[in-house]
Amino acid sequence: MPTEVLIVDDDPLVGNLSYEILSEAGYQARLVRDSNLVMGILRQEVPKLVLLDILMPGLDGLTLLHMIKSDEALKATRVAVVSGKTFSAEIDRALKYGAEAFIKKPYDASALIKQVGDLIGAPESPGTAAEAVPETGGAVAVRARVWGRSLPDDTPVLTVEVLGHLFIFDGGRGAAAAGEAIIRESPYKEAWWLISHFHPDHTGGLGINPLLRQEGFALRIGGPKEPGSSLANELREAVKKSYAADPRPVKAALKLHELKEDAYEIAPNVRLTPFYANHPGTTLGYMLDAAGRRVVFCPDTELYGSEATAHQDYDEKIGRLVRGADLLVHNARWLDADREPHLNDGHSAVGAVAGFAADTEAKRLLLWHADPSYGEEQVKAMEAAAIAALDERGANIPVHAARDGFTIDF
Repeated sequence: MPTEVLIVDDDPLVGNLSYEILSEAGYQARLVRDSNLVMGILRQEVPKLVLLDILMPGLDGLTLLHMIKSDEALKATRVAVVSGKTFSAEIDRALKYGAEAFIKKPYDASALIKQVGDLIGAPESPGTAAEAVPETGGAVAVRARVWGRSLPDDTPVLTVEVLGHLFIFDGGRGAAAAGEAIIRESPYKEAWWLISHFHPDHTGGLGINPLLRQEGFALRIGGPKEPGSSLANELREAVKKSYAADPRPVKAALKLHELKEDAYEIAPNVRLTPFYANHPGTTLGYMLDAAGRRVVFCPDTELYGSEATAHQDYDEKIGRLVRGADLLVHNARWLDADREPHLNDGHSAVGAVAGFAADTEAKRLLLWHADPSYGEEQVKAMEAAAIAALDERGANIPVHAARDGFTIDF
């Protein structure tokens, strides 16, 4: 049964309360905590009613309300603002932007059910509790695949396919195999290639990706720049180091994009949010929002975990940004027992990564860039350690280590 009420609230306590009240009343409800995902969701399914909080990170409720009511395909969707920000001026603004109602927090269950009923009528299946719409249900919206292995002076790359777009994350030597498969098997004639930083182990595949020699292929290459340099210079120097392995001329159409910590609408309903990672040099992680799904790629960064001091707020800052990721791909360089000699080197231990995934309510965790000296036994130990740490927190999150060929669809 389709969603009747879409609840948009970043507060897990209030959002879950609204969801439970309406579900128990028989409405098919769905809770979304990230306002940035809402427009993409609404283009896939249009509920009878959207309940919007006002004070949310990302898109605030009134901005989102205005976007819905300004969209020709969505403007008939009924919207109620549910907020504790109950100034008369704020209520007037909500109604001016097109809200059908303003529901004040705090509310009691019977009042919420009555107000929803007044707006959209009784539930389609009264008297039966609705089930959550699973974020993993339905057709495949996103496909992510790992290419290559963590070896000395190398890292794998990740490809993500969503809404007819192809994204390649990072420039390790796995880029060669990824490029060959894209040419051989896929319908894509263009892609975004997003580089996190220019340390040698992340750029060893820049010059040997066969997509560079593919006439008629368009590559948009995005990444950071170092102070006093440019993305073009950084790429040129990095490509030189591997270009000799395949010296054929570049035939693909290239366009460079210097990226910073910001949000970019790179295609209809596709948002890319780079963020600065806690790693030596200018290093970017990437958050990709599309098709109502969120993929976070953070290959090199150091989480502080429970050892964070009052002045080390990186975990908290990035955690707020990436909360609710459908797939969190995160640097996990060390087993906890091996971490001590490597403090402040810009890489994370598996225990902190698992804790971060639990705290940010990630739905899947992919452990990335294990120490290249680790063999399969240690990689399996990392997976087991992450699962144990998540179990301790009561977090049911599937965990895998990045291995060549590993594919996940959701």
